[in-house]
Amino acid sequence: MTRVATADSDYESGEAMQQSDFEQRLISAIQPIRGFFLAQCVEFAMTSGLLDRLSESAEAGVDRPAKDLDLHPERLTGLLRYLEGEGIVTDSEGTPAITAKGREYLAFRPWYELLIGGYGATLRELPDVMADRGRFASRNGTMAGLGSCGMSRHDAVPLVKRMIACLPEAPSALVDLGCGDGTFLLDLCEGGSPGIGVDPTPGSIEIARRAAAERGMSEQVGFVNATAEDYMARVEAEEAGTPCSVTAFSLQEVLEQQGSDATVEVVRTALNHTPGAHLAIVEVDHRPLDPAVTRHGLGNAYYDPYYFLRQTTEQRLETRAFWEQLIEEAGGHIVESVTTTPEVDSTGLELGFLVRGQ
Repeated sequence: MTRVATADSDYESGEAMQQSDFEQRLISAIQPIRGFFLAQCVEFAMTSGLLDRLSESAEAGVDRPAKDLDLHPERLTGLLRYLEGEGIVTDSEGTPAITAKGREYLAFRPWYELLIGGYGATLRELPDVMADRGRFASRNGTMAGLGSCGMSRHDAVPLVKRMIACLPEAPSALVDLGCGDGTFLLDLCEGGSPGIGVDPTPGSIEIARRAAAERGMSEQVGFVNATAEDYMARVEAEEAGTPCSVTAFSLQEVLEQQGSDATVEVVRTALNHTPGAHLAIVEVDHRPLDPAVTRHGLGNAYYDPYYFLRQTTEQRLETRAFWEQLIEEAGGHIVESVTTTPEVDSTGLELGFLVRGQ
Protein backbone atom coordinates (compact mmCIF):
# COMPACT_ATOMS: atom_id res chain seq x y z
CA MET A 1 0.00 0.00 0.00
CA THR A 2 2.84 2.34 0.85
CA ARG A 3 4.50 1.65 -2.50
CA VAL A 4 1.28 2.44 -4.37
CA ALA A 5 0.85 5.62 -2.42
CA THR A 6 4.41 6.62 -3.26
CA ALA A 7 3.85 5.89 -6.94
CA ASP A 8 0.68 7.96 -6.93
CA SER A 9 2.54 10.73 -5.15
CA ASP A 10 5.40 10.61 -7.67
CA TYR A 11 2.92 10.69 -10.55
CA GLU A 12 1.08 13.67 -9.10
CA SER A 13 4.39 15.43 -8.43
CA GLY A 14 5.55 14.85 -12.00
CA GLU A 15 2.22 15.99 -13.40
CA ALA A 16 2.35 19.12 -11.27
CA MET A 17 5.87 19.82 -12.51
CA GLN A 18 4.76 19.43 -16.12
CA GLN A 19 1.86 21.79 -15.52
CA SER A 20 4.10 24.36 -13.84
CA ASP A 21 6.24 24.79 -16.99
CA PHE A 22 3.48 24.03 -19.49
CA GLU A 23 3.24 27.59 -20.79
CA GLN A 24 6.98 27.91 -21.44
CA ARG A 25 7.04 24.54 -23.21
CA LEU A 26 4.06 25.61 -25.30
CA ILE A 27 5.70 28.90 -26.28
CA SER A 28 8.83 27.03 -27.36
CA ALA A 29 6.94 24.30 -29.22
CA ILE A 30 4.83 26.65 -31.37
CA GLN A 31 7.67 28.90 -32.56
CA PRO A 32 7.58 27.18 -35.99
CA ILE A 33 3.91 28.23 -36.25
CA ARG A 34 4.87 31.79 -35.40
CA GLY A 35 7.56 31.68 -38.07
CA PHE A 36 5.10 30.30 -40.63
CA PHE A 37 2.62 33.14 -40.08
CA LEU A 38 5.34 35.77 -39.96
CA ALA A 39 6.99 34.64 -43.20
CA GLN A 40 3.66 34.63 -45.06
CA CYS A 41 2.72 38.11 -43.81
CA VAL A 42 6.15 39.60 -44.46
CA GLU A 43 6.17 38.24 -48.01
CA PHE A 44 2.72 39.73 -48.64
CA ALA A 45 3.79 43.06 -47.16
CA MET A 46 6.70 43.03 -49.61
CA THR A 47 4.92 41.92 -52.79
CA SER A 48 1.92 44.18 -52.16
CA GLY A 49 4.24 47.17 -51.91
CA LEU A 50 3.32 47.89 -48.29
CA LEU A 51 6.83 47.77 -46.84
CA ASP A 52 8.20 49.82 -49.73
CA ARG A 53 5.48 52.40 -49.11
CA LEU A 54 6.23 52.58 -45.40
CA SER A 55 9.96 52.87 -46.07
CA GLU A 56 9.47 55.80 -48.44
CA SER A 57 7.10 57.95 -46.36
CA ALA A 58 5.02 57.98 -43.19
CA GLU A 59 1.37 58.96 -43.56
CA ALA A 60 -1.24 59.43 -40.85
CA GLY A 61 -3.90 56.73 -41.03
CA VAL A 62 -4.30 53.85 -43.46
CA ASP A 63 -6.91 55.21 -45.88
CA ARG A 64 -4.46 56.64 -48.41
CA PRO A 65 -2.03 53.70 -48.55
CA ALA A 66 -5.00 51.29 -48.56
CA LYS A 67 -6.45 53.05 -51.60
CA ASP A 68 -3.13 53.27 -53.44
CA LEU A 69 -2.30 49.61 -52.78
CA ASP A 70 -5.88 48.39 -53.40
CA LEU A 71 -6.25 47.02 -49.86
CA HIS A 72 -9.24 47.19 -47.51
CA PRO A 73 -8.48 49.76 -44.74
CA GLU A 74 -9.83 47.59 -41.93
CA ARG A 75 -7.82 44.56 -42.98
CA LEU A 76 -4.73 46.64 -43.62
CA THR A 77 -5.05 47.95 -40.06
CA GLY A 78 -5.16 44.36 -38.80
CA LEU A 79 -2.01 43.47 -40.74
CA LEU A 80 -0.20 46.55 -39.45
CA ARG A 81 -1.15 45.69 -35.86
CA TYR A 82 0.30 42.22 -36.36
CA LEU A 83 3.50 43.58 -37.92
CA GLU A 84 3.83 46.07 -35.07
CA GLY A 85 3.64 43.19 -32.59
CA GLU A 86 6.54 41.56 -34.46
CA GLY A 87 8.58 44.77 -34.38
CA ILE A 88 8.41 45.39 -38.13
CA VAL A 89 6.34 48.60 -38.07
CA THR A 90 5.51 51.22 -35.45
CA ASP A 91 2.36 53.20 -34.63
CA SER A 92 0.04 50.95 -36.61
CA GLU A 93 -3.08 52.97 -35.80
CA GLY A 94 -1.51 56.43 -36.04
CA THR A 95 1.25 57.12 -38.52
CA PRO A 96 2.62 53.68 -39.50
CA ALA A 97 6.34 53.56 -40.23
CA ILE A 98 8.82 50.78 -40.95
CA THR A 99 11.39 49.89 -38.29
CA ALA A 100 15.08 49.07 -38.73
CA LYS A 101 14.12 45.39 -38.40
CA GLY A 102 11.58 45.82 -41.20
CA ARG A 103 14.16 47.49 -43.44
CA GLU A 104 16.53 44.59 -42.82
CA TYR A 105 13.83 42.12 -43.92
CA LEU A 106 13.20 44.26 -46.99
CA ALA A 107 16.89 44.16 -47.88
CA PHE A 108 16.60 40.38 -48.26
CA ARG A 109 13.33 40.41 -50.22
CA PRO A 110 14.51 37.87 -52.89
CA TRP A 111 14.73 35.04 -50.32
CA TYR A 112 11.07 35.66 -49.40
CA GLU A 113 10.10 35.86 -53.08
CA LEU A 114 11.75 32.51 -53.80
CA LEU A 115 10.90 30.42 -50.75
CA ILE A 116 7.51 31.89 -49.78
CA GLY A 117 6.20 33.42 -53.02
CA GLY A 118 7.64 30.73 -55.27
CA TYR A 119 7.33 27.64 -53.07
CA GLY A 120 4.73 28.55 -50.43
CA ALA A 121 2.06 26.49 -52.19
CA THR A 122 4.47 23.58 -52.66
CA LEU A 123 4.29 22.54 -49.02
CA ARG A 124 0.49 22.34 -49.08
CA GLU A 125 0.78 19.58 -51.69
CA LEU A 126 2.95 17.33 -49.53
CA PRO A 127 0.15 14.84 -48.68
CA ASP A 128 -0.07 13.95 -52.39
CA VAL A 129 3.54 14.14 -53.55
CA MET A 130 5.12 12.41 -50.55
CA ALA A 131 3.19 9.23 -51.31
CA ASP A 132 3.90 9.10 -55.04
CA ARG A 133 7.40 9.48 -56.58
CA GLY A 134 5.78 10.04 -59.95
CA ARG A 135 4.07 13.25 -58.81
CA PHE A 136 5.69 16.63 -58.26
CA ALA A 137 4.54 19.62 -56.28
CA SER A 138 3.80 22.78 -58.20
CA ARG A 139 5.43 26.17 -57.69
CA ASN A 140 4.94 29.74 -58.78
CA GLY A 141 7.58 29.86 -61.50
CA THR A 142 7.38 33.63 -61.92
CA MET A 143 7.97 34.33 -58.23
CA ALA A 144 10.63 31.62 -57.99
CA GLY A 145 12.46 33.18 -60.95
CA LEU A 146 12.08 36.68 -59.50
CA GLY A 147 13.52 35.59 -56.17
CA SER A 148 16.31 33.52 -57.70
CA CYS A 149 17.47 36.40 -59.90
CA GLY A 150 17.37 38.82 -56.99
CA MET A 151 19.43 36.47 -54.83
CA SER A 152 21.88 35.96 -57.69
CA ARG A 153 22.95 39.59 -57.54
CA HIS A 154 24.71 38.68 -54.32
CA ASP A 155 26.14 35.28 -55.25
CA ALA A 156 25.73 33.82 -58.74
CA VAL A 157 26.19 37.04 -60.76
CA PRO A 158 29.59 37.81 -59.18
CA LEU A 159 30.43 34.12 -59.64
CA VAL A 160 29.70 34.21 -63.38
CA LYS A 161 31.50 37.55 -63.81
CA ARG A 162 34.61 35.98 -62.30
CA MET A 163 34.32 33.11 -64.78
CA ILE A 164 33.78 35.42 -67.75
CA ALA A 165 36.90 37.33 -66.73
CA CYS A 166 38.83 34.07 -67.26
CA LEU A 167 37.79 33.79 -70.93
CA PRO A 168 40.59 34.22 -73.51
CA GLU A 169 38.53 36.98 -75.15
CA ALA A 170 35.32 38.87 -74.45
CA PRO A 171 32.30 36.79 -75.60
CA SER A 172 30.34 37.98 -78.61
CA ALA A 173 27.14 37.38 -76.61
CA LEU A 174 25.92 35.87 -73.35
CA VAL A 175 23.16 33.27 -73.73
CA ASP A 176 21.33 32.67 -70.44
CA LEU A 177 19.63 29.26 -70.59
CA GLY A 178 16.94 29.58 -67.90
CA CYS A 179 16.93 33.35 -67.46
CA GLY A 180 13.97 33.73 -65.06
CA ASP A 181 12.86 37.37 -64.82
CA GLY A 182 15.95 38.49 -66.78
CA THR A 183 17.62 40.32 -63.90
CA PHE A 184 20.55 37.90 -63.89
CA LEU A 185 21.31 38.37 -67.59
CA LEU A 186 20.70 42.13 -67.53
CA ASP A 187 23.16 42.49 -64.65
CA LEU A 188 25.74 40.44 -66.55
CA CYS A 189 25.27 42.54 -69.70
CA GLU A 190 25.45 45.95 -68.03
CA GLY A 191 29.00 46.41 -69.32
CA GLY A 192 27.71 46.37 -72.91
CA SER A 193 27.69 42.68 -73.87
CA PRO A 194 24.80 41.53 -76.07
CA GLY A 195 22.60 38.89 -74.48
CA ILE A 196 19.84 36.38 -75.16
CA GLY A 197 17.68 35.09 -72.32
CA VAL A 198 15.80 31.79 -72.62
CA ASP A 199 13.11 30.60 -70.19
CA PRO A 200 10.07 28.24 -70.39
CA THR A 201 7.83 30.41 -68.14
CA PRO A 202 5.85 33.02 -70.16
CA GLY A 203 5.32 35.21 -67.08
CA SER A 204 9.06 35.39 -66.46
CA ILE A 205 9.75 36.34 -70.08
CA GLU A 206 7.18 39.16 -69.89
CA ILE A 207 8.79 40.52 -66.73
CA ALA A 208 12.24 40.20 -68.33
CA ARG A 209 11.23 42.18 -71.41
CA ARG A 210 9.72 44.93 -69.25
CA ALA A 211 12.87 45.01 -67.12
CA ALA A 212 15.04 45.33 -70.23
CA ALA A 213 12.89 48.21 -71.49
CA GLU A 214 13.03 49.99 -68.12
CA ARG A 215 16.82 49.73 -68.10
CA GLY A 216 17.12 50.85 -71.73
CA MET A 217 18.58 47.49 -72.81
CA SER A 218 15.88 46.13 -75.15
CA GLU A 219 18.10 46.47 -78.22
CA GLN A 220 21.03 44.90 -76.41
CA VAL A 221 19.31 41.97 -74.70
CA GLY A 222 16.49 39.84 -76.14
CA PHE A 223 14.36 37.10 -74.57
CA VAL A 224 12.93 33.84 -75.93
CA ASN A 225 10.13 31.74 -74.38
CA ALA A 226 11.49 28.17 -74.65
CA THR A 227 13.16 25.44 -72.62
CA ALA A 228 16.94 25.38 -72.67
CA GLU A 229 17.01 22.09 -74.55
CA ASP A 230 14.47 23.25 -77.17
CA TYR A 231 16.30 26.50 -77.77
CA MET A 232 19.69 24.84 -78.08
CA ALA A 233 18.29 22.17 -80.38
CA ARG A 234 17.07 24.71 -82.92
CA VAL A 235 19.65 27.49 -82.62
CA GLU A 236 22.03 27.91 -85.54
CA ALA A 237 25.75 28.47 -85.13
CA GLU A 238 26.83 32.07 -85.38
CA GLU A 239 28.79 33.06 -88.44
CA ALA A 240 31.10 35.32 -86.42
CA GLY A 241 32.06 35.77 -82.81
CA THR A 242 32.25 33.40 -79.89
CA PRO A 243 29.32 33.37 -77.45
CA CYS A 244 29.35 32.16 -73.86
CA SER A 245 26.29 30.31 -72.67
CA VAL A 246 25.23 30.45 -69.02
CA THR A 247 23.14 27.93 -67.09
CA ALA A 248 22.45 29.07 -63.54
CA PHE A 249 20.45 26.48 -61.57
CA SER A 250 18.69 25.31 -64.74
CA LEU A 251 20.52 22.04 -65.49
CA GLN A 252 18.99 20.62 -62.31
CA GLU A 253 15.57 21.07 -63.94
CA VAL A 254 16.61 19.41 -67.19
CA LEU A 255 18.13 16.57 -65.16
CA GLU A 256 14.92 15.81 -63.27
CA GLN A 257 12.49 16.43 -66.11
CA GLN A 258 14.41 15.01 -69.08
CA GLY A 259 17.09 12.81 -67.59
CA SER A 260 20.87 12.62 -67.63
CA ASP A 261 21.20 12.08 -71.40
CA ALA A 262 19.21 15.24 -72.17
CA THR A 263 21.31 17.23 -69.68
CA VAL A 264 24.51 15.99 -71.30
CA GLU A 265 23.09 17.01 -74.68
CA VAL A 266 22.33 20.57 -73.49
CA VAL A 267 25.92 20.95 -72.30
CA ARG A 268 27.34 19.35 -75.46
CA THR A 269 25.20 21.51 -77.76
CA ALA A 270 26.19 24.70 -75.95
CA LEU A 271 29.87 23.81 -76.26
CA ASN A 272 29.58 22.81 -79.93
CA HIS A 273 27.53 25.89 -80.85
CA THR A 274 30.60 27.68 -82.20
CA PRO A 275 34.30 26.80 -82.24
CA GLY A 276 35.82 28.16 -79.04
CA ALA A 277 32.46 28.53 -77.28
CA HIS A 278 32.34 28.35 -73.49
CA LEU A 279 29.63 27.47 -70.99
CA ALA A 280 29.41 28.90 -67.47
CA ILE A 281 27.52 26.52 -65.18
CA VAL A 282 26.21 27.39 -61.72
CA GLU A 283 24.73 24.61 -59.59
CA VAL A 284 24.48 23.62 -55.92
CA ASP A 285 26.50 20.83 -54.32
CA HIS A 286 24.12 18.28 -52.77
CA ARG A 287 25.36 17.52 -49.23
CA PRO A 288 22.19 17.28 -47.09
CA LEU A 289 23.77 15.09 -44.38
CA ASP A 290 27.11 16.85 -44.14
CA PRO A 291 27.49 18.30 -40.60
CA ALA A 292 29.37 21.23 -42.13
CA VAL A 293 26.06 22.14 -43.80
CA THR A 294 23.48 21.13 -41.21
CA ARG A 295 25.33 22.93 -38.39
CA HIS A 296 26.06 26.03 -40.45
CA GLY A 297 23.82 29.06 -39.88
CA LEU A 298 23.04 29.57 -43.57
CA GLY A 299 22.92 25.83 -44.15
CA ASN A 300 20.24 25.55 -41.48
CA ALA A 301 18.26 28.65 -42.49
CA TYR A 302 18.38 28.29 -46.27
CA TYR A 303 20.01 25.17 -47.70
CA ASP A 304 18.10 22.66 -45.56
CA PRO A 305 14.68 23.82 -46.86
CA TYR A 306 16.18 24.33 -50.34
CA TYR A 307 17.34 20.71 -50.42
CA PHE A 308 13.94 19.43 -49.33
CA LEU A 309 12.00 21.54 -51.84
CA ARG A 310 14.15 20.19 -54.67
CA GLN A 311 13.06 16.65 -53.75
CA THR A 312 9.36 17.48 -54.13
CA THR A 313 9.49 19.60 -57.32
CA GLU A 314 10.81 18.85 -60.80
CA GLN A 315 14.43 19.65 -59.97
CA ARG A 316 17.27 17.33 -59.07
CA LEU A 317 20.33 18.36 -57.09
CA GLU A 318 23.58 16.44 -57.43
CA THR A 319 27.10 16.41 -56.02
CA ARG A 320 30.18 18.19 -57.33
CA ALA A 321 31.55 14.84 -58.51
CA PHE A 322 28.36 14.16 -60.49
CA TRP A 323 28.53 17.50 -62.34
CA GLU A 324 32.22 17.06 -63.09
CA GLN A 325 31.51 13.62 -64.56
CA LEU A 326 28.56 14.93 -66.60
CA ILE A 327 30.69 17.75 -68.03
CA GLU A 328 33.36 15.24 -69.04
CA GLU A 329 30.73 13.00 -70.67
CA ALA A 330 29.50 15.99 -72.68
CA GLY A 331 32.99 16.49 -74.03
CA GLY A 332 33.72 19.50 -71.87
CA HIS A 333 36.88 20.57 -70.07
CA ILE A 334 36.62 22.57 -66.84
CA VAL A 335 38.77 25.67 -67.25
CA GLU A 336 37.92 27.23 -63.90
CA SER A 337 36.03 26.12 -60.78
CA VAL A 338 34.84 28.76 -58.30
CA THR A 339 32.44 29.27 -55.42
CA THR A 340 30.93 32.22 -53.55
CA THR A 341 32.96 34.62 -51.42
CA PRO A 342 32.84 33.77 -47.69
CA GLU A 343 31.36 37.19 -46.89
CA VAL A 344 28.21 36.27 -48.84
CA ASP A 345 28.05 32.49 -48.41
CA SER A 346 30.74 30.58 -46.55
CA THR A 347 29.20 27.13 -47.11
CA GLY A 348 30.98 26.63 -50.44
CA LEU A 349 27.87 24.87 -51.75
CA GLU A 350 27.32 27.07 -54.79
CA LEU A 351 29.46 25.68 -57.62
CA GLY A 352 30.68 27.57 -60.66
CA PHE A 353 32.27 25.73 -63.60
CA LEU A 354 33.68 27.51 -66.65
CA VAL A 355 33.70 24.86 -69.38
CA ARG A 356 35.03 24.71 -72.93
CA GLY A 357 34.86 21.95 -75.52
CA GLN A 358 37.61 19.35 -75.65
